Amino acid sequence: MVSRRRTAHIERMEEDAVILAKKHGIDLEKLMICVDAHDLFRDVDPAKLKKMAIAWNIGMTQIEKRLPILLHGKISAEYLRRRFKITDEEILNAVAYHTSGIPTNSTIVMAMLILDSTESGREFEGVEELRSISINSLSKGYEAVIKNKLIYAVTNDLLVLPETIDTWNSLRGEN
Repeated sequence: MVSRRRTAHIERMEEDAVILAKKHGIDLEKLMICVDAHDLFRDVDPAKLKKMAIAWNIGMTQIEKRLPILLHGKISAEYLRRRFKITDEEILNAVAYHTSGIPTNSTIVMAMLILDSTESGREFEGVEELRSISINSLSKGYEAVIKNKLIYAVTNDLLVLPETIDTWNSLRGEN
C-alpha cells in the first residue's frame, strides 16, 4: 500500500526517531509503531479514504471532506485499532494527528509531528533550525513546527487545519 518514495520517508523517520527517542527518553518501541504506521494510507486514492472514513464512522471535518487525503492519519490509526487491536491512545493520536498536531503533553505525539516534518530527507528553508530546536527541547520543537505549519499555510494561501489552530492556541495558553 505504500510507495517506494513513502517507504524511504518512513525509513529516514525511523533513523531520526532513534536519535530523538534517546535524547528525550521517549519509548522507542511505541514511537516506531507510530512511525511505521503513520502513512500506511497516504498513497490510497482520496475517494477511497473518504469511503473508509464513512464505513469506519470516523468523523470528518469540512476540510477533510473537501480534501480527503488529510484523512490518511485517522484511517491509519483506525486500522491499527481494528487490525492489530492497539488501544493505546498515545499511539493512536500520534498516528491520527501527525500532520496537524493536537493539544498534548505526549512525547510520542510531539515526536511524530516533529519527525514527519523534519526527517532527514526534508529540505526547506528553516528545517535545520527546526531540527536543532527539537533535539534540544521536544516541547519547543513541537511549538516551532506548529508555527512553521501555520506560516507556510498562510504564506501559500492554503487552508489551515482546525487541529493545528487548536494546537497553536493551546500552546499560547488557551484551552
